[in-house]
Amino acid sequence: MLNLSNRKESMQRIQVGLAGLTGVVLLIGLANVVVDNVRKDEAAMDPNGDLMTNMAVAAPVEEKPTEPLAELGVAPAPEKPAAQPPVVADLQPDPNLREPMDRAPPVTPTLPQDKQPADKPAQ
Repeated sequence: MLNLSNRKESMQRIQVGLAGLTGVVLLIGLANVVVDNVRKDEAAMDPNGDLMTNMAVAAPVEEKPTEPLAELGVAPAPEKPAAQPPVVADLQPDPNLREPMDRAPPVTPTLPQDKQPADKPAQ
């Protein structure tokens, strides 16, 4: 009997804790929505407080066409006017380089002293 009341009490405490946690999360979400709306309203108003004047004077929003299939990689992207790629001076080869640096230097074969030809002196 004692064990059953402890179990009920534990379940009740867990339920109260979860309900409190859910309430706090909902309260924070509501506060976030309210703060975002206030910020949007303040940004839309001009210094005199006239909302409609500021909305009419605002610059038109430039709509760029979107290609959802091209963004997903399913269809090719639309052709854009060919722009000249920028030239980066640092990527030009160094005029003072005598050998390419992306290949290993050529290896000259050397023979041991006893197998060198007799007509050439040893190095």
